[in-house]
Amino acid sequence: MTKPRPSTYAGDVNVSYYTREQLSTGIGTLFGAHLKRDAKIVWDKHGQLTRAVADMGEVDTDRLFSRARNMSALFTSLDHDLPKYLPGLLRQARYLLRSCLYAQAIAAGHPCLSVRELAIRHDDANLARLLGSRQRDEATVADLKGCLSWLRRLIGEFPRSENGSLEATVVNEWGHPSDVLSMAFMALGATGNGSDYAEVEKILL
Repeated sequence: MTKPRPSTYAGDVNVSYYTREQLSTGIGTLFGAHLKRDAKIVWDKHGQLTRAVADMGEVDTDRLFSRARNMSALFTSLDHDLPKYLPGLLRQARYLLRSCLYAQAIAAGHPCLSVRELAIRHDDANLARLLGSRQRDEATVADLKGCLSWLRRLIGEFPRSENGSLEATVVNEWGHPSDVLSMAFMALGATGNGSDYAEVEKILL
């Protein structure tokens, strides 16, 4: 693909589209490492996708933690953003926490991409439920606080938001693609079905 395109959905199936430039941002990320390990390329006429996947390399855990810390600023304006954006904030908090726990395991030399195994390693039976990407229960403030508490243990205190709310972040950062803009946009509840989402860079941790 040469132009960004929003994800499409059909039941439980989610299809995401990536340009060459977007794929190149996956180098050194969990996304890239997972793609390199598990991708099954079914058609690649000119070999471009094969080369892109081969170039993904190992996970740069220091960079991942730094990016996660930068994005965590979005959780410092909860007085303005709760309860209206609780589901989106919890979804993004889970994403950052999973990514950081995966990165921690890789940095320690014991890679793990299973939330159940992570729960066992950390001796926290609730962690697997907290990290699950498919949640059947309603979002709760308790779960959000649980994710943020875990996240602070991994990356330290969150930097203060310069914008004061998710909505203000999107307004102030629009036109300046960044992890923070993408994170805020998705926390507002965007699912990729709207045309505007195609203009926001995907986060590849």
